[in-house]
Amino acid sequence: MACIVQIGPFPLLSDHIQGGVEASVFGLAKAQSAMHEVHVFDIPRIGGSHVVENIEGIIVHRFCNQGRRQFAAGRQAVVMAEEVLALHPEVCHIHGTSLFAWLMYRELKRMKLYVIVTVHGLVRIEKLNALKKGISAKKIFQYLYQGWVEKRFLSHLPVAIVDTEYVKSRVNQYPIRRKPVMHVIPQGIDEAFFSLKCSKDSQMILSVGAVGERKGHLFTLKAFELAVDKGMDAQLVIAGTIADKLYLERFQNAIAQSKYKKQISLYSDLTDKALKQLYEKAHLFVLHSEEESQGIVFAEAMATGLPVVATQVGGIPWVVENGRNGLLSDYGDVETFADSIQKLMSDISLWQSMSDISSEAAKVYHWYIISDRIIELYQSIH
Repeated sequence: MACIVQIGPFPLLSDHIQGGVEASVFGLAKAQSAMHEVHVFDIPRIGGSHVVENIEGIIVHRFCNQGRRQFAAGRQAVVMAEEVLALHPEVCHIHGTSLFAWLMYRELKRMKLYVIVTVHGLVRIEKLNALKKGISAKKIFQYLYQGWVEKRFLSHLPVAIVDTEYVKSRVNQYPIRRKPVMHVIPQGIDEAFFSLKCSKDSQMILSVGAVGERKGHLFTLKAFELAVDKGMDAQLVIAGTIADKLYLERFQNAIAQSKYKKQISLYSDLTDKALKQLYEKAHLFVLHSEEESQGIVFAEAMATGLPVVATQVGGIPWVVENGRNGLLSDYGDVETFADSIQKLMSDISLWQSMSDISSEAAKVYHWYIISDRIIELYQSIH
């Protein structure tokens, strides 16, 4: 293909990636740029500027959001679509189902360009889960408005890429008349993870995920305390970007009040290099998620050989196979989660078996494999 345009959040610094969608856009663009001309149109950022950069062979177009809120980024859709059109791309690949993504899709289709969309997470489900925890005007607005945008967007898509069978099944349950034909292609992970090797001998438990209620770090903390109460000797390390400042305060207070606080560390906004070093030092990966469409961090952990303790929610069971390369339990079941942690920290033969299976299972998440599948999809439905 002469030119591919990716549209979605792209990291400001390639060694400091904020979130799974940024990692996916960067990873796919990097893999495709080995054989194709790839342009990435980053989402307009508040306080940003209009610049074009060449980052590791990827041509990145950045725009300024002139509004005071992120939803104002949609005002740039017309301008950005004109610049995309000037490149004469073979395909435009949009990531996400936000208002900005929908407006870009409409503009590009109006220009008669070929467009495909990857669904990253399900906003309607995420916002409903947040609403169930406590009603507020903001949560109600987010659920109704963002959920409506997502449904409208999905109802206009003839074809979409989803990362797990879970997402496919949930979209098929959406109350929309016309549902897209969905192709299940997972998100990949940085090639460097396959050259890392976790520690067989350390006592470090690693949890990587944005610090917010959806990732369940408070449940992880409680489970860790229960396991140590029963005699486990270990350290818990949590790493992730700050998604919710109020939750961060609650979490920091919980750590400060823990009788095992000297065995608990929290790191935010780590560089990519520092995060990879934590994976190499870790003996076990844990995350008590409320919902995940796939969970890129699980694939990253598996690539390093880490067994996983997680929740059997969303797309996680399609990544972590319970009893083979990890142990899964219900969200909120802290006791079973603690027992799973203790079991894998104390049984080295079970740990080794699951570590070997994790390493092998992670191979399907090589970006070059996933990129080839996506290119084939572009060609088959162009």
